[in-house]
Amino acid sequence: MELYKIGKESAEKIEKNPILLEKQLQNIVENNLELLFSAKLLATEHPTGDKHGGRIDTLGLDENNSPVIIEYKLKESVNVMNQALFYLDWLLDHKADFELLVIKKLGQGVKIDWSSPRVICVVGSFTKYDQYAISQIGRPIELVQYKSFRNDIILLDRVESGQGEPQKKQGKTRVNDREATIEDHVKRGSASTIPLFEEIREYITNLGDDVEEAVRKDYIAYRTLKNFCCLEIHKQNVLLYLKISPDQIDDPLRITRNVKNIGHFGTGNLEVRVDRSESIEEAKRLINASYQTV
Repeated sequence: MELYKIGKESAEKIEKNPILLEKQLQNIVENNLELLFSAKLLATEHPTGDKHGGRIDTLGLDENNSPVIIEYKLKESVNVMNQALFYLDWLLDHKADFELLVIKKLGQGVKIDWSSPRVICVVGSFTKYDQYAISQIGRPIELVQYKSFRNDIILLDRVESGQGEPQKKQGKTRVNDREATIEDHVKRGSASTIPLFEEIREYITNLGDDVEEAVRKDYIAYRTLKNFCCLEIHKQNVLLYLKISPDQIDDPLRITRNVKNIGHFGTGNLEVRVDRSESIEEAKRLINASYQTV
């Protein structure tokens, strides 16, 4: 992947500037975790105990209140997939430890969403076998490729994302741990709003290959590395929450609302209300603007 700076009459190639140490890559991500992945840092080099005998590079909580593990490799590695699966199983085995860590770092009152924990592997390059494995194993593992350039420029590109419900450990499963489905949300709609949702969903998922649909209990999140749209289906309307400044939009149809200081599910400060086909095109314009912003 090449990067160029376009001038008035010519283009200048921006030369690569390799990162020499994994710790340097880790520091870059952790120092900018909210900007890059919309996640809060809980721990770095977190020990997994004598039994597991490892250290998780980065442990965090994302914007959907789901646990996040991030592992780093400068180059392609046969170990990164094994580590991802190993640490994901450790996390599901140590929910109480993770919840105590959240309380210690973020305080009481944070409701953790255990239905969709994530493991993000940030690596210089992946093989085609890594990408194939992710698509087959059905675990919530994301492959993010990085490129480092001079002038302190870094490029992050998600090349693959695993889907499907994480494997559950034996024992009692809480209701909140069950992974929600699209069908669960569609049942909340009506004959008038389900077609609106289907058209919006088709538009969002066709925005780019980097778009992922993450189904939560209370909303559906659409994200690249971060959420750019959260969606709720209701009997009377479809509500969208977008990451656009409410002060910077034109709203001729009056279908938006500033919810920066109003509690709601999902993320985003701009609420868009779609209750008729006439507002679909305006909603698409705003969705695209949010997608381009994140």
